[in-house]
Amino acid sequence: MWPWGHLAFAYLLHSVYVHLRYWRRPLWPGVVLVAVGSQMPDLIDKPLAWTVNILPNGRSLGHSLLFGTIIVIVAVALLRRYDLEGWPFALGYYSHLLGDSIRDLLSGEFHDLAFLLWPFVELESEGGPPVGIIQYLLDAQLEGSVLLELSLAGVVFVWWLLDGAPGVEPLWRLIHRRSDRSAG
Repeated sequence: MWPWGHLAFAYLLHSVYVHLRYWRRPLWPGVVLVAVGSQMPDLIDKPLAWTVNILPNGRSLGHSLLFGTIIVIVAVALLRRYDLEGWPFALGYYSHLLGDSIRDLLSGEFHDLAFLLWPFVELESEGGPPVGIIQYLLDAQLEGSVLLELSLAGVVFVWWLLDGAPGVEPLWRLIHRRSDRSAG
């Protein structure tokens, strides 16, 4: 999945859960935590595999169920220290793994799910894209899965707006407060 697909999928799961469980709209900071969690496996693996070349490929350490669970446990523990709920981060993180697995699960290509069991299962070294990560994202063709995930992201963006755009107001206050401090 592409970053916008992971974000849309995670927010959709988060919003549905919050609506059904708490009978309310998602709130800050849960939406930020689910967003960060939804990107975390790629933020770990892509640079370490494609830029530094210390991982076998862009789906290994952060995409491993073993290391992913350790990361989630540590993150949830840290969030609890600051009186924040950690489940939105965990939901975002695991939704990323599910999103990267769903096509292979549906097609029966179970051998392509080996990244979930890394380092117990050896992974092929893929190397990174021949260009930097930013250029790689900018070069994405508007077809196939890119178009499908952008469409999903558009629908979920409207859903987020209908949820009251949670996270915008606190972020705006934070930016405004910082700009007041620097001006004074």
